[in-house]
Amino acid sequence: MSSPAVRLSVAYFVYFSAIGVFTPFWSPYLALRGFDAFEIGLLLAVAAGVRSVGPLAFGWLADASGRPTAILRLAALCSVFAFALLPLLSGLAGFIVLTVLFCFGWNFIAPSLDTHTLARLGPTSARYGRIRLWGSVGFITLAWLGGVIFDRLGYELVPSLMMAFICATLLATMSIASTELLALAPRTVSFRSALRSRPVVFALLVALLISLSFGPYYTFFSLYLERYGYSRSVIGFLWALGVIAEIGIFAAGGSMLAKYSIRSLYIAAAGATAVRWTLIALFADDVFVLAFAQLLHSMGFAVLHFAVVLTAQRQFPPDAAARGQALFSSIGYGGGGMLGSLCGGIVWSKISPEAAYLGAAVVVVLATFCAWAGLRGTSLDRA
Repeated sequence: MSSPAVRLSVAYFVYFSAIGVFTPFWSPYLALRGFDAFEIGLLLAVAAGVRSVGPLAFGWLADASGRPTAILRLAALCSVFAFALLPLLSGLAGFIVLTVLFCFGWNFIAPSLDTHTLARLGPTSARYGRIRLWGSVGFITLAWLGGVIFDRLGYELVPSLMMAFICATLLATMSIASTELLALAPRTVSFRSALRSRPVVFALLVALLISLSFGPYYTFFSLYLERYGYSRSVIGFLWALGVIAEIGIFAAGGSMLAKYSIRSLYIAAAGATAVRWTLIALFADDVFVLAFAQLLHSMGFAVLHFAVVLTAQRQFPPDAAARGQALFSSIGYGGGGMLGSLCGGIVWSKISPEAAYLGAAVVVVLATFCAWAGLRGTSLDRA
């Protein structure tokens, strides 16, 4: 790979390494700090809620300033300073403040890296997956190593390990060459017109529903497995296994996109995710079934991510590239994640963990129908 591609790959690796610590182990860390299931769900919902605002704010600033790389570095710097406040905060209110400050800038970094990568690749955007897969490698590495480390030393080390990779992310953004993203292609449609178009509206709805269904998974999966007696090492391995499957999708993304329409990708992602949540709800005591369910993460996350990134790239003008990617991160992942965390926490507490996953399966069946009917005949229904 060229030097810019290598630097972007490193940035993806360290960024998602931090996510590889946060996603599986932040909830158990919060439980260690004395928070109950509802409070943990609330904190994860706040994180997702901030994701619905932060990326759009930084995306607007990146497009308006014409200096997207500088804004990317600013977001990373703000994340470092915000997370450094952790030792000074305690209690639910303190952690809400921490979550808001940290996630506001942190959640912009991934869509900004996507924008930079697609801009660098230009007409060869099918190569995007070969760069993005290093984020999956980072997640896998830290999810697995984290399980081993925390199994031996305890969840008290979660913040320290996260902080190391948050700082590494800042350093990685400093190595990315500044780029001008506004002059890559002629303007064809306004941001508002693209936002109101049928493909964008239904793609956002599908992404929101699938992300909503992930609420019980991202918030409680580690705690769910602990209820069934799995060790922290096995839990870390199962998290990593889900992301291992992503790598094959990202590596083969170019050939996959050449054969199927983006609408087909949304349908496949939603349908496979419905099967996944059903298996986790009904067969949590069978590690082999859980392993198979985790392999379906390649569909619900990687295929969905491809569809979302390509939808934003195709439907929005180049002078709104950062806002287009940030919009899907904010509305699709942020709004959906916030609702999923809240609803998942309520169902988990009031009914049962299994009911939370079955409810998620119902939601994602609805997403499958929306992708099938809503995107039919649109510009996303062509290979």
